[in-house]
Amino acid sequence: MIVLIQLAHSLIYVLVVLCIIGVWVFALTGRARKLLIVTLGGPILIGLGLILNDGECVFQSWARALTDTPEGVWSRDLLFLPEAIARNTPWIFTPVFLLGAVLALHRIGRHNRLNA
Repeated sequence: MIVLIQLAHSLIYVLVVLCIIGVWVFALTGRARKLLIVTLGGPILIGLGLILNDGECVFQSWARALTDTPEGVWSRDLLFLPEAIARNTPWIFTPVFLLGAVLALHRIGRHNRLNA
């Protein structure tokens, strides 16, 4: 079962990274506007999950429960990231995502003002 959690979490991790890249593609070029709601929504849903789970990834909670790892000790829930990066991922990606989202929304607002 832990392997399924690792596979699912790794896939979601890659998809969210692609979402953040998609936000930046739109913010910088204006391309892929139709995908913007999806690229914004993915990281926002992950953020909500972190908030609702007291700042801890839901997959980490499940992995710890399945492996009987004590509270506060990291349990491998991603296939390819070392612990130091996995624990700091929200601190790394949140500012990058927020800046891209603000720039994307600014591009939309500027476009709407110019076409009004």
